[in-house]
Amino acid sequence: MVRHIYFPCLRNGIPKGGAMVISFFISAVFHELCIAVPCRLFKFWAFLGIMFQVPLVIFTNFLQNKLKNSNVGNMTFWFFFCILGQPMCVLLYYHDVMNRNGSAS
Repeated sequence: MVRHIYFPCLRNGIPKGGAMVISFFISAVFHELCIAVPCRLFKFWAFLGIMFQVPLVIFTNFLQNKLKNSNVGNMTFWFFFCILGQPMCVLLYYHDVMNRNGSAS
């Protein structure tokens, strides 16, 4: 994404923030397709999870500057992405797939 989306956006005069949002948006679309097509279920949980990372990056940078601690970014990543984010996304898709299969029978 950095090489094929972010850097070309910067070269074409798009500000860093805009290039970041465009990169995350395209990544979010492909993540959603990777889950939605095999499951035959479009619920946009993966899309929202990826797009939530944009304000999370801003929040993490703010905390790192405020607390003058580089470990804040690592802790924020592990909590929001690995402990809360991905397991919650998997559970939401599982719930939706089971509800679809349960209502069809």
